[in-house]
Order: sequence, then C-alpha cells, then structure tokens
Amino acid sequence: MDPVKADGVVTAKNVDLSTCDRELVQYPEAIQPHGAMLTVDDQSHLIMHASANCAEFLGKPLEAVVGSTVAAVLGPAWRDLTATLHRMPLDSGPVNIARESFVGTERGFNLFAHRCGGLIILELEKSAADGSGVSPNLYSEVRADLARLQDANSLKDFFDLAVARIRAFTGYDRVMAYRFDVDGSGHVIAEAKRGDLEAYLGLHYPATDIPAPARRLFSLSWVRHLPDVDYTPVPLIAAKNLLVPGPVDMSVASLRSVSVMYTGYLKNMDVRSTLVMPLVKEGKLWGLISAMHHAAPRHITHETRMAAEFLAHTLSLLMSAKEDAELFGLITAMKATSDRLIRALAVDANVARALRAPDALQLLSTQVEAGGVAIISDQNVTLSGKTPSRDEVRDLAGWLTDRTSPLFATDRLPSLYAPGEAFARDASGVLAVRISPKLPDLVLWFRPEQVEIVAWAGDPHKPVDVSEADGMLRLRPRNSFALWKESVRNRSIPWRDDEKEAVARLAAAIGDIVAERATRVERISRELGGARSELGHYADTASHELKEHLRGIHHLTTALRRRHGDVLDDEGQQQVVTILKLTQRMESLVDALLEQAQTSRSELALQTADLDAVVDEAMLPFARQFAEENIEIRRPGPLGTATCNKEWVGEVFSNLIGNAIKYNDKPARWIEIGVEQGHPARYYVRDNGIGIEETDQQLIFQMFHRLNEPEQYGGGAGVGLAMTRKIIERHGGRIWVRSRPGDGSTFYFTLSPDDGNGI
Repeated sequence: MDPVKADGVVTAKNVDLSTCDRELVQYPEAIQPHGAMLTVDDQSHLIMHASANCAEFLGKPLEAVVGSTVAAVLGPAWRDLTATLHRMPLDSGPVNIARESFVGTERGFNLFAHRCGGLIILELEKSAADGSGVSPNLYSEVRADLARLQDANSLKDFFDLAVARIRAFTGYDRVMAYRFDVDGSGHVIAEAKRGDLEAYLGLHYPATDIPAPARRLFSLSWVRHLPDVDYTPVPLIAAKNLLVPGPVDMSVASLRSVSVMYTGYLKNMDVRSTLVMPLVKEGKLWGLISAMHHAAPRHITHETRMAAEFLAHTLSLLMSAKEDAELFGLITAMKATSDRLIRALAVDANVARALRAPDALQLLSTQVEAGGVAIISDQNVTLSGKTPSRDEVRDLAGWLTDRTSPLFATDRLPSLYAPGEAFARDASGVLAVRISPKLPDLVLWFRPEQVEIVAWAGDPHKPVDVSEADGMLRLRPRNSFALWKESVRNRSIPWRDDEKEAVARLAAAIGDIVAERATRVERISRELGGARSELGHYADTASHELKEHLRGIHHLTTALRRRHGDVLDDEGQQQVVTILKLTQRMESLVDALLEQAQTSRSELALQTADLDAVVDEAMLPFARQFAEENIEIRRPGPLGTATCNKEWVGEVFSNLIGNAIKYNDKPARWIEIGVEQGHPARYYVRDNGIGIEETDQQLIFQMFHRLNEPEQYGGGAGVGLAMTRKIIERHGGRIWVRSRPGDGSTFYFTLSPDDGNGI
C-alpha cells in the first residue's frame, strides 16, 4: 500500500487490495500522543530520534534532545538505569525499567525500553495519578477468573467466560473473541457487550479487514492499545547532525502510530478506543481478543495492561490446552475405531471381503466424521451411508487413481473435479486413501455440502469504498457494516490434519496385513505348486492306467459276447450288456476326474471378454435343439464385459444351459440369461424346469452327485455342476441356486469376490 497521506486517505489508480499485505506498517515514523519516544544508539548512547512532543514529558525542548547523549537529557536517572538495561532482556519487546519524574515536569512516567536494529527504543508514558492505576482487587479477580476458565467444559464456554471477565475489568463497551480461518478471514466466536449495542457474534470479516502485516504485528505483542481513534500522530524527528539509520522499526513499540486505514475502519464502526490481545497457539496467531469502546476515548494504564498481558498469555495457554484436549478425545476415539477394524480384518483370510462386511463398513464410517463411505476393489464398489452412485464413485476412483499421492483430501471437490458438481450435495468433501501398494483398492469418505449462510459485517467482495476527488481515485476503509450474507456452496467441513493422519495410519496397518498375507500366500502357492505338479503327474498316470484296464475289460467283454453269446441265457446276455455300460461310464468318470484335475492346476488366463459373445458361442451346439423343441431363449439385456477366462466361462454357460434344457418336462420351455448389476455383477441362467428341493441345493455342486436315476433326463456322470463351481471359484467368485420343485431354477454366479450377501 502507498505510504499514508496527511489527509487520512490512500490514493490509488487501481484498487488492488493485495497491496494491503505489503504495507510497511512497522515504519510509521510517528507515534500516538499519550507518550513520547527516544531512540538511542546502543553503543554511543546518542539520541538519534525524538518524538516532537518530548518537551511535554522531559521538560526540555526538542532541539536540546535530538543529537544529545541520553545521560545529558535524563540526568542522574540514566546512570541508575544503565545497570537495569544490561540486566533486563530487551530484545523481545518493551520492558518497564523504571518509574521516573524528570526535571521540569510535574508527574511521574513509566519508562519502557527494548532493542531493535542497533537502537535502544525508549518509550515514556504518563503513570497513573494515584500511583497504582489498578484496582486493588484486580489481581485476585484475575486469579479467580483463571480458575473458572480452567474448569470450562468446552472452547465455547471458555471464550464466553473470557470475554465477559475481560470486559468487567477493562470497562470497555464490547469485548469479542475472534478466530482466524485458513484464508486470513475470521469470525466472532464469543462476545460480551453493552446492552444497546448491535451484536457482532457470528459475523465473518474478510481477510482485508486485518491484512497480513497487521496480523504479524498483533502476534508480536501481547497487548495493543489505541486510547483515542481521533488522535493526531506525533512525528518522530531525526537528529540532523548525526548519521541516522533508516526508518525505525516499531513492530513491538507500544506507542507505534497505526495505519490510517485501521483508524478509518474503526471510525466507520463508531469505535473510539481499542485494546487488542492476541491468541497464540504453537507460535502462530490463532485469533484475537478485541475490546472496543464506543462512548469516548479510553486510556488503560500500564498496570491494567500488564494484567491484560498476563491474561492474554494465560488465555493462549489454556485455549491451546482445551483445544488439544478436545482434539485428543477425537484422536483417541479414531484410534480405538481403527484398532477394532484392524482386529476384525486380521482374522479374515480375505482382507478385501472383510472390509466390505457390514461391521467393517460401520467402523469405517465412524473412523472420521463422514456422511458415507465407499470401498473400490477391482472395479467393485461397496457403498454405505450417503454417497454418490456406484458409477459416479467408480469414475471418481479412476480420476483419483491417476493422482500419485496415496492420500487425497478436499473440502471442495467440484472445484477440482467438474463431474463432482452433480453429487456435491452428498460429497462436496472427499477423503481418499489407497489401501496398499499391492492392491488398487481405495477407501473414500464423503462429507456432504454445507450450504452455510455466512453473515459478513458488510459485503466481503467490497471491503473498501472508492470515491473520486480532484480527478483521482481515493481508497478508503469501507463505511458500510450492514449485515451482508452469502451462501457458500459446493464445500464441506474441511478435513482436519488428525483425520488425514488417522486414515493414513489405518491404510498403513491394512497394507501391513495385505503384505503379510501376500508373503504367506506366495509361500503356500510355491508349496501347492509342487504338490499340484506331483498330483497332476499322479492323476495323468492313474487315469492312463485305469483307462487301459477299462478298455481291456470292455474289449474282452465284447469278444465274449461275440464268440460265446449264443451259449448265454437271457440273464447272462443282460449281465454282459451291463458290464459294457459300466466300463463306458467308468471311462467317462475317469475323463471327468482328469479334466477336474487339469482345471485345478491350469493357469487362469484372464482377459476382458464380451459375455454376450461368449453366450452366443456357448449356445451354438444347442441351436438345432432350440428350434426343433421350440425352446424360447430370453435375453432381457446386454451382459456387458468381464475380466475372465472366456473359454472357461463359456463352459459355465454351456453347462447351465444344457441342464436347463435337460431338466425340464414342461410343454412350453424357456431359458433366460441375464445379469443383475451389483458389487460384483451377478449373472444368471433361469428356467421353468423341474426345480430342486431346498435340501439338495448344495449337494448338486458335489462331484458325481445326481438327484435322479442315471437313465432319467438323459443320464449323465454328475460332474457338470462340480466343474462349473470349480471354474467359478478359480475366478474368485461363487455359484448358488434359488429354486422350488416344479417352479424352475435360477443359477447365479459371480466372477470376482463379493460381500457375501447374495440374493
């Protein structure tokens, strides 16, 4: 911002409020008139600057002060003060080193000193007329107030009590607790005021009301006092006969003259005097305690300001402790939830499946404060609570996967991800974490949009007034503090750092479980690989030997029938036929066993397959039968694509369609092939056939198990459904049936793990 002008305005050709953040408010070259200032060279003790009003305080004209030694000006008092200056820590702010009465003056002064840039800055301020300037009960009252503040149940109660007590002992018309937001704006979180004043509680103020330089200065001093907003600045005069350093840095000086933007701002609020104390946490400005007087100027004595400074120190410590205690309670609860979830996952062999279990979903939902949670595993989406749709979550997960960081958090998703506008109501805020480097799985927490009606003290988009005078633009503090509201949309409550840390720890813990399981599975797989190889060799050898013997029996029986059939009676002839049938059936069973073994040990070659094309191919062998027997084929919609071994899945459809044809004695037969979308998709083959008793619905998937006599419904070895189940299980899915005798059957199967809830 341009240097301040004598007429109290700032001239601007282009109203750019970012210049407020560059205003050099620490170099005003003037002070407030309720005190005087001297700057003294730390080595020579020559007075380099003096305020123009020094005669009022020192009894000596300005010309006799600047350029002289401080000893010559202050007399014997300086010799007594020298030892104090060397003993006291003067680098962090003004220290009250003495109360003195100087020759030519009628009353005493408080003398403050601090060091800055090779100078000792001395500030003189009139002391209280009664010698104390503070109520004899003030310190005991402050101690009692601190005890009550320690017992406050919440931060709200804490600040409500704090502003009430500060108003009581300062006598100001209004005292507010003000908290800064991340963007530098702030809002009033507590207020105590005179009954006839308009309330400011809950109002938000834009960052330009207290720009960055002002916030920095507030953080450097525990008390800032402006007794009279209408004061006339007293210039600081430099010695003409000395090599004087540049402008004096008054960052921590009590008497520093304030920006005319600030005084203009206060005048527009009808404020006559202020007392401001910072609230500091971990070295950063957290907020302010701001006392305002409207009726008249109000000077607070040094003694009362020291009590306020002590209180500001203590308030910051207590406030930090109370906020940390509330945060610790939240962190403890999150850790307990995380521990319960990890224990639940540790006992399940399938971590991805365990995460989708109802109990685990409930724990995930309460891990952080969220409206809903989603788990994405191999394109399967599990939802709980208020969330976007599965397709929206799947698309969002794809966008998140492209980001390199394993943790993502935002409270304004639509501003980063345009499709998020469509579901901002349920998910303006997203916290996402990748479970493990070994898995593409994501867990997402959603926070709903907070359609917050923010009450501002005046239009935040017009924090200044611009008027034209003499052909120039003049920038003034805004003079309208009428209540102005705006609706904040597409934003949620921000995610706290501890929440992000909690989900990162949870993901790391789950990742450890996954890594341990992966190591164990790899070891077991190696062992099983060797065992499967041995079993495969054994199965090949055994099947070859068995089939050789069966063929021998079959050939001998055939020869017996051909050569000696005429000497056999009818019973003998029937027995020969039975032997031939049994050898053929036994050979079929051996072939089925060999195929089962080969399926178990073969590598599962996966690819993206068009399942409609797979079904078309599986139905080709039945096409003539469909036509001749007038079997209706129903396909209500496309099956879509799936990651699978399409040859094996074709065998699944072929087995199920073949059974649907075989086990149906209705005059009008139909078969329906479709999919029910879910997580994962559930494919089905439905018929209007003979149905299956509930007690048999698990048995039918066992090897060689038949529900009917061998000659009924075209016979069979009882291996088709067992093979089908083996193929499905190799894909990580499952197969089940829903059926009633006489009402047909529906065979469902999935091609990837699901949440176990079935239909």
